Amino acid sequence: MSTQTIKTRHYAALSSRLRALQGNLSETESQLGLLAVHLQAMAKLGIHNGAQFMAVSRLLDKELEKAGDQQRLEEEEEDAQALNVQQRGGGVGGGGAEQSVRA
Repeated sequence: MSTQTIKTRHYAALSSRLRALQGNLSETESQLGLLAVHLQAMAKLGIHNGAQFMAVSRLLDKELEKAGDQQRLEEEEEDAQALNVQQRGGGVGGGGAEQSVRA
């Protein structure tokens, strides 16, 4: 084989590999463009999920606050009832002092 034939064969192989590389680079470029679009969509999705989380958190805080207020009211009513019972003389040790004062 002559050197010219070997050179031609090597150039042909190189040209073939460069075409394959160009195709791969073109595919990579299109995939990167698609990746950029997907990343923008994911950013929007993250924003929406964060907003939903904040809204639900606010609603739960309000519900917990209402539940705490309701529990405090119930406790205050129970305390008031217990105090009324003690003042009427039905409590433990509460009636003896009032009876001695009345007598």
